[in-house]
Amino acid sequence: MLTHENIWLAIDRLAASFGYSPSGLARHAGLDPTSFNKSKRISPDGKPRWPSTESLSKVLALTGATMSEFISLIEEDGPGTMNMNKEEIARKTAQTLLDTQSVLFNAREPFTLKSGKKSPVYIDCRRLISYVEARRFLMDAAAHILTQEVGAEAIDYVAGGETAGIPYGAFIADRLDKPMLYVRKEPKGYGRMAQIEGDMAESMEDGRKPRVILVEDLQTDGGSKKIFIDALRAAGAQVEHAFVVFHYGIFEASRQNMEAMGITLHALATWWDVLEEAKARDYFDEHTLASVEAFLNDPVGWQAQAGSAS
Repeated sequence: MLTHENIWLAIDRLAASFGYSPSGLARHAGLDPTSFNKSKRISPDGKPRWPSTESLSKVLALTGATMSEFISLIEEDGPGTMNMNKEEIARKTAQTLLDTQSVLFNAREPFTLKSGKKSPVYIDCRRLISYVEARRFLMDAAAHILTQEVGAEAIDYVAGGETAGIPYGAFIADRLDKPMLYVRKEPKGYGRMAQIEGDMAESMEDGRKPRVILVEDLQTDGGSKKIFIDALRAAGAQVEHAFVVFHYGIFEASRQNMEAMGITLHALATWWDVLEEAKARDYFDEHTLASVEAFLNDPVGWQAQAGSAS
C-alpha cells in the first residue's frame, strides 16, 4: 500500500542509493532544493504533503530508476539493482548469462570463431533479448551503472551500434528517458545516404556538442567501435563513453583501443566474472574450467596450441 510515510521513505532511499541528500536529489533533478526537506512533508496545520507526480518523474529521469524499482524501495529489502554494487551486478549478470545459456564452455570441442580461431568459450548476447526477466535486470543494471559512472545529466543521446547494439540502445534510452539514435556500419546506399538514424541536434541549447553514449552488446578488443564513434563524431557528437553488456576483459588491445579513441568503457560483466560464477556453482567439470582459465590467462597462446593440435 502506498502511504504518505512510505512514499517519502522511497524518496529518501532513492537519494541515498545515488549518494544524494534529499535536497541534493531535488536540486539535481531541477526542483527547488527544499522540495524534499522533511520539514515540508507535513503542512503547518498538520496535514500530510505528498510529492507531486512531476517531482517523481524528474527524479526517476535523473536517476534512471524505473517505477517498479521506486516501489521496491518501500520494501524492507530495498531496491534490487540499486542496492547492488558493481561486483554484485557482475555476479548476477554472470548467473544470468549461464542460466540462459548465452555463454557456453567447451574445451574438448572448441568453438570456431568468425576469425577462424578456436576458443573454449562462446557468448551470444543477442539471445538475451528473448528473456524478459533477465533482460529487465540487465537493462535496469545498465541504467544504474551509467547513472552512477557517467551521470544521466551528462548524456544527451543513446546510440545503438548496428545491429546487436540497437535493441540494447533502445532499452537503455527508454530507462534513461533519452532520445535514441542508431549507427550503421556504413551509410545506406539510397535516400538520404544516412549512417546515423534518428534526429540528433547539431548543438544543444547551451551551444555545446550533443553528448552521445555508444551502446553495443559486447566487446572483444574494441576495434569495431571505431566505425561507430568516428561516424558520430563526424556528425558533430561528443563521444567519450561506450557501454556493452559484456566485455571479454582478456585482451590488452581492448584497453589500448579505448584509450586511443578517448573512450571510457562501461560493462556489466567479463569472462572472469562468468568463470568465477561457473566455479562457484560447479557448472562445468574440472577439465573444462581449467582449460577455460588457461585460455583467459593467455588467449593467444591457447589458440596457437589449439591450432597446432587440430
